[in-house]
Amino acid sequence: MINPFPSADPYADLPELYDLEHAGYVDDLDLYLNLALVVGDPILELGCGTGRLLVPLADAGHRITGLDLSRPMLDRAAVTVDEAGVAPRVTLHRGGMTDAGAAPGGPFGLVIVALNSLLHLPTAAAQREALAAARGVLDPRGQLVIDVLNPSPEALRSLEQGVAHEGTWRLASGDRVDKFAARRVAPSTQRIDTELWYDRLTGDGTVRRTATGYPMRYVHPAELELMLELTGFAEWRIYGGYDLDPFEDLSERLIVTAEVTPS
Repeated sequence: MINPFPSADPYADLPELYDLEHAGYVDDLDLYLNLALVVGDPILELGCGTGRLLVPLADAGHRITGLDLSRPMLDRAAVTVDEAGVAPRVTLHRGGMTDAGAAPGGPFGLVIVALNSLLHLPTAAAQREALAAARGVLDPRGQLVIDVLNPSPEALRSLEQGVAHEGTWRLASGDRVDKFAARRVAPSTQRIDTELWYDRLTGDGTVRRTATGYPMRYVHPAELELMLELTGFAEWRIYGGYDLDPFEDLSERLIVTAEVTPS
């Protein structure tokens, strides 16, 4: 791969393009809405991106703080939140997941780390630090929920398929956007190096390419359990999907809930 990480902020040029793929993703939404009802707010989302979860959680009446390191992503989140009319219940804060202690609005009843966000921390030490920071901002009744991919051998093999076309979208202008990706898996370091290209084809045939890349570090179930134990969590449970199905070898997702204190 050639310079897979061209920017200190790999999402700097992506907010609009990111939303083409993710803004309409709702498979996990009921899980977070139900947890929020059971555990209570306020809520903190680590790696909130452009606000995909912030709006529906706030619309359900919850107070929520969204933390993200990317200023452009937070700026788009601010617009999304304002247009949805839920800004009074949403606080946005720029910072990394390991800086959760600086997020305003706590202590929190629920901390959400959704859709592989934890994997964007490229070392085990940083992942543990983020979990410790999350525990530090939860109140005694609080709960953490994490959603990452299940790194089964089949899932990891499927990532290494050379350059793959991953989607096509039409903008309101009529322009076409195609997404391409290439990933390389390094089992020795549990690292997934990712390159992304978004090609925007305009009506006159001009193509404008936006390229980015970033590393991710996948975690195995037993490793994640050990991280939770080392960072002081209690009574964690592992599931294989958003309906809290039992975790199995071929589960696509690795969903973990963990509590601050034993019930």
